[in-house]
Amino acid sequence: MNGGRARRVVDDRQREWAAGLGLEVDAQGYLPTVDENLFVPLSGQALSAFGAAAGQELYDSGHRPAKMRALHSSAVLVCNLFDCWIENDHGAVGRAFGISERIRHVELEAKLPTGLRGTPPTLDLLLTGRWGRAWAVESKFTEPLASRPALERFKGAYFEERLWTGQGLPRCQKLAERLQGGEKAFSYLDAFQLLKHALGLKRNHGRGQLILLWFDTGERESQELAREIDEFAASVDDALGFRGISHQEIFGRLAAEKGARRDYVDYMQARYFPKRGP
Repeated sequence: MNGGRARRVVDDRQREWAAGLGLEVDAQGYLPTVDENLFVPLSGQALSAFGAAAGQELYDSGHRPAKMRALHSSAVLVCNLFDCWIENDHGAVGRAFGISERIRHVELEAKLPTGLRGTPPTLDLLLTGRWGRAWAVESKFTEPLASRPALERFKGAYFEERLWTGQGLPRCQKLAERLQGGEKAFSYLDAFQLLKHALGLKRNHGRGQLILLWFDTGERESQELAREIDEFAASVDDALGFRGISHQEIFGRLAAEKGARRDYVDYMQARYFPKRGP
């Protein structure tokens, strides 16, 4: 597991949580089973979505463990944070994101095709409202804190036509071209992925908005990520409605809901969101 102090802070907390429950953790931070990594068993929708996912989320493959066995799994964080709410109260999820419109459906691992060949971008969470609006959520846990190749590129098919401009996102088009040409770069934010999501969102939901859900460790890396989120927001089209919000803020709002289960709040605080001193 690569990364600086912020990543170590997260990894250490996850291992401490597991040790406190007597769970076995291997050297790479994986538990023996996916179920041991979850607050409650996956809902039917989540089980179906992750079971069909391309990245071996639920099942071991050869010597590769299922990704959702990892303590640092972003998918597990999303499931632990939202899945029990999705089953019982869509409205609470919408309210946590500051959405005033009534939410009629919440989907984990939602695919939004861009119109190009290959596997379409997959969102961690898609909320659709009563009046046809949509909120697409990309969630990050430790990914921005880990080392990754400095140079990324879109496949050439993204530039055979002016795809973003065609969806009413000319500023996204310009940013994509600058990233592709190496004129612009982000150190922590995965701008390439967000722009792909923007394209898929607008192609499938014209009134869609894109949200980045990120984990705030309080360390320097998280501060730099927050700065890059603001920079990205200022670089893309207003029509995208892009904004960032931390997992900590979302959990605080869910924990304050009248329907919040005491065991849910205790589990999430012990594992991810410890109470901070005065």
